Amino acid sequence: MIVAKKSQQKNKVKSKKQENNLQIELDQLREQLLASQEKEKRALADYQNLIRRTGEERSFVVKMANKDLIKKIIPTLSNLHRACQQLDDQGLILVADQLEQTLKEFGLEEIKVKGQSFDVNTMEAVDKRDDGEQVVEVMQKGYCLKGEVVQHAKVILGEK
Repeated sequence: MIVAKKSQQKNKVKSKKQENNLQIELDQLREQLLASQEKEKRALADYQNLIRRTGEERSFVVKMANKDLIKKIIPTLSNLHRACQQLDDQGLILVADQLEQTLKEFGLEEIKVKGQSFDVNTMEAVDKRDDGEQVVEVMQKGYCLKGEVVQHAKVILGEK
């Protein structure tokens, strides 16, 4: 009987050790699982950020490509408008309007300055009459492309 009790005690000690070992192993596995889940969340966030940044960079490249092209076309548009004023040719006016409309579809907007106060961000003063700070005459139109100035308006300042 004494041998049986000792055997039972040894079995209890062994099962306690096994239970403790299993609990330690379970705790380690839980920690590994949490670490893996955290890594997965970070990887997913990094991937989503990469997708977002790639899209932003792509739209920036397209915008800049359009900007460079439009900056080169604006002088031609200005010359067409000058020719329209001098020649009063309906065909030429239609071509100028069509070109301007096409550029508007790509985000080009004329900066409206006539009668406005001088704004150094959108205008360049080429002459000043009197002491006024109002735009009294526009020498050359200014343009913005999607909110960014691509050509400052050349203006004459004066009093209204």
